[in-house]
Amino acid sequence: MTRGDELRDLGLTFGSAAIGIGIGLGILIAGFAVSAMTLPSNSVVSTAATGAPTLAPQLSARPTGTAATTATPRPSPTPTPIPTPVPTLGVSAYSGQNLRLAALTMPSGYTFTSPIAGRVEIVLYQLIDGQIRSGADVPDLPQFPYVFVRSSDRELKIRPGAIDKDIKLVVKDGDIVGAGQALFTTLTDGPSSWQTFYDANVRAQVIASAVALPSRNEIDPVPVFRR
Repeated sequence: MTRGDELRDLGLTFGSAAIGIGIGLGILIAGFAVSAMTLPSNSVVSTAATGAPTLAPQLSARPTGTAATTATPRPSPTPTPIPTPVPTLGVSAYSGQNLRLAALTMPSGYTFTSPIAGRVEIVLYQLIDGQIRSGADVPDLPQFPYVFVRSSDRELKIRPGAIDKDIKLVVKDGDIVGAGQALFTTLTDGPSSWQTFYDANVRAQVIASAVALPSRNEIDPVPVFRR
């Protein structure tokens, strides 16, 4: 081989090496360019991806606070009303003027009702100069009604306190009443006319008696009114 051939072979060798180096540098430059283009995009995605979990707790925390603030309070329980006691009629045995009687006690505002059905008769009495008189109608003296209720087989005589002072009549002479129908209402707890006429120790609001009809034999009035 001549020196010229050696120089030519050496030039080819160096040329091939230069081409290889050039190709390698080109690949490196291309890779760097691609990396430079993709890195900003990846950073944005990463930032967005890491930011999303941070926002989620902040959004979920707000409804929790709102729910606690606007919670509806439980209504208070409604108290149970206490029923008003119903006044009752007190009935006890009593005797006076050789009669078997019933002493009836009741509060002011009590409505007294008839224990039997029958016709009503009302007779007014006054104590005038120590005497019990009816039909006198003396001014300034209290009038005491005797309320009779007559059925086919018995008669009740009911003696309350002074009319329009201790009691107010709700029936009039000649009325027909049924059992349980109102006869009068007490205005006070003042005693029966029996206290004024016969016994100052009487405190009952009504003194009552009863007879059988047509015989007019006395009967015990206590069972009649104890109902």
